[in-house]
Amino acid sequence: MGDPTLTRIRYGLRGRAAAAAVVVWAAAITSGCETSSTVSETSPSSVSKCQVAVGETPMVDATGGRGTFAVTTQPECAWTASSTANWISIVAPASGQGTREVSFQVAPNPDAVVREGEVAVNDSRVRVAQRAACRYVLTPASQSVAASGGESTVTMAAGPECAWTATTDVGWITLTQPVSGSGNATLSFTVAPNTGAQRAGSIAVAGQRATITQPVLAAAPCSYSISPTSQNISAAGGPGTPINVTSSRVDCTWSAHSNDSWIGITSDSNGIGNGSVTFSVAANTGAARTGTLTVAGRTFTVSQAAVSAPACNYSISPMSQSASAGGGSGSVSVTTTSTCAWTATSTALWISVTAGATGMGNGSVSYSVAANSGVARSGTVTIAGQTFTVNQAAGAPSCMYSVAPSNQQIDASGGVATVTVTATAGCAWTATSSAPAWLIITGGASGSGNGTVTAVVATNPGGQRTGTITVAGQTATIQQRAN
Repeated sequence: MGDPTLTRIRYGLRGRAAAAAVVVWAAAITSGCETSSTVSETSPSSVSKCQVAVGETPMVDATGGRGTFAVTTQPECAWTASSTANWISIVAPASGQGTREVSFQVAPNPDAVVREGEVAVNDSRVRVAQRAACRYVLTPASQSVAASGGESTVTMAAGPECAWTATTDVGWITLTQPVSGSGNATLSFTVAPNTGAQRAGSIAVAGQRATITQPVLAAAPCSYSISPTSQNISAAGGPGTPINVTSSRVDCTWSAHSNDSWIGITSDSNGIGNGSVTFSVAANTGAARTGTLTVAGRTFTVSQAAVSAPACNYSISPMSQSASAGGGSGSVSVTTTSTCAWTATSTALWISVTAGATGMGNGSVSYSVAANSGVARSGTVTIAGQTFTVNQAAGAPSCMYSVAPSNQQIDASGGVATVTVTATAGCAWTATSSAPAWLIITGGASGSGNGTVTAVVATNPGGQRTGTITVAGQTATIQQRAN
């Protein structure tokens, strides 16, 4: 309730009666919560005794309602009440005599501003004020939230005395407290992730709605896996174990096809979501083989064993061959049954297989022999498990010579000089003296390969002298001291 207020009194003159003390009081109305107080005044002696006093009324709510006020005057004094505003109507009584209570009705206020009107009682006025109508505005009126969900807000604008409560019409929108109040506010809410089709809901406040839309969650790309990914099949062929297909989504389509003519798909080659594929393998009449199926973009491998075959027997011709030191080429014939496979490999670096390293049934192997610069040699080639031998003649050696020591000193009294010869095996040489009169070769005048040359140095009767022993172009110097 508000504090008591002074009653405003207007005097109506009715004749020349002397002034009298007047007690004024005001009554409360049903639609307000304010009160008024009474005020006693002594009017001048010149005022008529039929003066009329009226009480104030509290402010009426925007929704309208009924109110009352008191008319105070002498018992014999008549009065009439009337409204000056079309939204205020007098209920009862519209006229009377003496002190009475008058009721009036106020219509709802459609405007967003406070309005005022008056009720006239003779020459007195009763002011009637009515609150502004509550207007509510939600912004934005609509918004979209991502399919993954999240948080957002709407703003609510309202007068400070305008109460409100917020609600939502769908379960996937959750309002954050507080959800009621008065005046302006920002309402927070959370939207759950959308796992289905596009959807819409709303937040309602005082008859106003803010629409929330949420798109469909974008579908993840299709992915597939198969199990098993390979299988071994006997040479006899037949059906294989079904291949299971696992899809990431129930609406993902896939297909299956064979990449080899001897593998056939026996089930539907198209599928959607999870499924399986069956296949069959033809009998194998030859060697072991491998083929593939492509199922939902994945590779499935089929390995089939070879057909059982009789034991293979092999023979080669010739069994051996000679090659000159300069090298050359040759060939070897292989004889076996048509289903028998064989290989040819050399065991010597100087023999190379140039053709027929692998074969099946009858065939031939070609080989080449490198030139030989050394001694005679033998090497083998293994062909179909048989040994083929190559014998190569020795080559002319490349001779290398050296002598040591290259210098030596002999006393004037004479002595023996020894020269060591190092030569390639098989390489011949001779030794000569540049001073046969006093440097006389007595041993190793010729030889082959490594050897030793000896020379006798005669007594020197004079000054220092020098001689040489030459072996295959290599020189050893002999110096003899003076006598």
